[in-house]
Amino acid sequence: MTQDHAPDTMPHPDDAPAKRPADPRVHAGVPEFLSGEGFSDPAVMALLDLDLSLFQWRRMAEKGEFKGKVIAGMSEALEPALLQGLLSVAQISAGLGRDRPEPPTIGMVAEVMAVDPSRASRIVSELVSRGYLARQAVQEDARKSVLVMTPKSKTLLGEFTLSKWRIMAQVFAGWSGDDISDFSRLFARYVSGLVEAVSEPSEKP
Repeated sequence: MTQDHAPDTMPHPDDAPAKRPADPRVHAGVPEFLSGEGFSDPAVMALLDLDLSLFQWRRMAEKGEFKGKVIAGMSEALEPALLQGLLSVAQISAGLGRDRPEPPTIGMVAEVMAVDPSRASRIVSELVSRGYLARQAVQEDARKSVLVMTPKSKTLLGEFTLSKWRIMAQVFAGWSGDDISDFSRLFARYVSGLVEAVSEPSEKP
């Protein structure tokens, strides 16, 4: 990094696990486990600090603080579940995180939102009744319908995107281009490794 001083999260000698006996991670033997896995002492401390940062990040996500701040910057508020449903439709339509763009269905929305189809159906129905989505029959099968975003939803999502990036710009103000590039690359590597780890069978040979 290009900072002139070490950030507060950098490990210091006085922060060694042995001097933090009240830390439940120390009590559980996490530092010794990581050392046994081949991590150096500075790496162990950095991982413990990362764990605390991720805890705070997850807490903010669970409380919806970031999304609440984004919504506050919009002219029209939408309940979190409905907003998530609309974002899911937009994600599927654009092919984000997928092999290709696809016409969204309720089943796809349920998958992206990680909710059961009945819950997704209620969310979609509410979005349709409010004019954010429209159902469109599939030409090959008139019994099947896909979801189409309306001009109203595109306007709302445009506001959401700009409101979110106003906050992101504030977060990364003062970061160098190299810092942002390194953070993006390393965080993507972390997420990729996490996905791989949780996708493996729980029983190891």
